[in-house]
Amino acid sequence: MTKTTARRKYFEDVTVGEDLPPIDVDVSLTALVMYAGATWDFHRYHYDTAFVTKLDMPAPFMDGQMLGALMARQLMTWGGIDCFVRRLDYRQRAMVYAGDTIAIRGKVIGTAIENGRPLALCTVSVTGPEDRVISRDATAAVELTRKSA
Repeated sequence: MTKTTARRKYFEDVTVGEDLPPIDVDVSLTALVMYAGATWDFHRYHYDTAFVTKLDMPAPFMDGQMLGALMARQLMTWGGIDCFVRRLDYRQRAMVYAGDTIAIRGKVIGTAIENGRPLALCTVSVTGPEDRVISRDATAAVELTRKSA
């Protein structure tokens, strides 16, 4: 068993232009079913291969909110313990199907203080197989801890 140490990203240590940790996700049917169970979204197009095949879809597909959750995971991995995703705006431009692998990439594009909150401003993009654009130029504001706090 590997021991992990909780870390914290401080606002003062943010560098505009720094990359967020890349995340590659293999989207399995099991993951789609687990997410459906967690969100009580049991529509058949998230898990029933025979059903979606009749709709001319190649496989069950990901709930759009799951995509947002994965982007939030990337932001929180970067921000560490005590960070808070204050805003996440994105538009899903293509479907993600069971069996796809998606790549989540992000970058810090600025910093700001809003209502006394120290924020890192980021963009996040998600691509699928063959560089299919799933979401491009999503924006996020991540509240971080200040060293003086």
